[in-house]
Amino acid sequence: MQKKIVILFALFIFSINQNIFCNNLNRKSNENGLKKFPGFIGVYHNFKGTVYGGWGIPKDELLQRAFNFGENSLICQADYAGYTFEACLDSSVNNWDINKIFGILRPPSEYGSVNQPGDTLLLKPYASLPGMIQAAHRFSELSKIYPQISGAIIDDFFGKGDYPANITLEDVIKIKDALIGRKLDSNGNVEHNSIATTPNLKLYIVLYADHENEIDVHDNVIKKVIDGINLWIRNQASNYSKLDLYLEKAHKNFPNKNIVLGIFTNTENDGKAIGHKSIFYLIKHAIDYYNKGSISGIQLFSGPWLSEDYISKARWDSLAIPEILNKYYYPYLGEAYGKIINAVTGKPISNAIVTIKRANVNIPIIISRKTTNDSGEYDFGAWAGESKKITYKITIEKTSYKPQIIEIILKQQERVLLPEIRLQKYKS
Repeated sequence: MQKKIVILFALFIFSINQNIFCNNLNRKSNENGLKKFPGFIGVYHNFKGTVYGGWGIPKDELLQRAFNFGENSLICQADYAGYTFEACLDSSVNNWDINKIFGILRPPSEYGSVNQPGDTLLLKPYASLPGMIQAAHRFSELSKIYPQISGAIIDDFFGKGDYPANITLEDVIKIKDALIGRKLDSNGNVEHNSIATTPNLKLYIVLYADHENEIDVHDNVIKKVIDGINLWIRNQASNYSKLDLYLEKAHKNFPNKNIVLGIFTNTENDGKAIGHKSIFYLIKHAIDYYNKGSISGIQLFSGPWLSEDYISKARWDSLAIPEILNKYYYPYLGEAYGKIINAVTGKPISNAIVTIKRANVNIPIIISRKTTNDSGEYDFGAWAGESKKITYKITIEKTSYKPQIIEIILKQQERVLLPEIRLQKYKS
């Protein structure tokens, strides 16, 4: 009995010391200015809510400011989770300066519609039954203004029998062609032979890794149409440790496709509680996979479940997501900034397109596409790597100018000034 008491007391003291160590570590990181540059982790549905704070986050900080998510998914309907579509898009680009935006298309089982001819206002999608074809066209047009828009995700593609019952192969081809900027008429018909004005945009579908009929899909035509998958583990609490197997299958069944990994943070799925264990495992392993170039991003579901409005302080503390990111994610991010000028006049070039790609991976990962400001300046945050240096290829393009490509290496926790780039005009 006495021995048991001694052991319990020792464990209690160890726990206190661990908490003091973590708090000191976080306090030291904050005092030293641990910078939260935008990276490859984002949220699937942002939320106009605040967080409890701790781990270097001020109490009642806005969710986006607390985490500085770098790749967010924006649902294409009039408003969601406290933001109008227009306000969330504007904030993402102009206030938060995130790297990438994915549009979320609602399928019929998620209260959407494949074709909704009246849903045509650029910044004001329908509040109910928004059109998927129209949403794809909307993101195509908006990407010409906001190049951070990277593509669109069809939510719950196979869920509740959407494909092929409610969404046909022909529908998917229409959605893809509308997304890459082919002409769309007022009835939702796509001119498939017209010029693709936004060929850089990618179409993703949501897949659940532990649903065999989804990850083992043998529809080779669908595989040719889509550009990537958004992979989630439906029964995360039970199956999270099978991530290696799921990713192996995903790469085998969807070769040369980008994979964005989804991680649930809500209270439960399929009747089982989601806690720190599965979230920690998936974040840590997903970061390792991204470091190797095996996946192209991470999405957390979802904004509301990380805010004070939907979770308790006890749950926020127990999940400890900021603590995980402080240790395994933020320290390995870096940022770069530079300027584009006219080679002859020396004047800054505004609205040049700057595309940043990760260079040393088998499947190209576009980190961001941005425009230069009125002063010809641009910046971006990205993964600097753990032990191995990460190389990025930056392509600068502007109508009537010769494009230029440079390669750079980021440094952990540093803001690197890049060489000034001088663009030459084509001879008229």
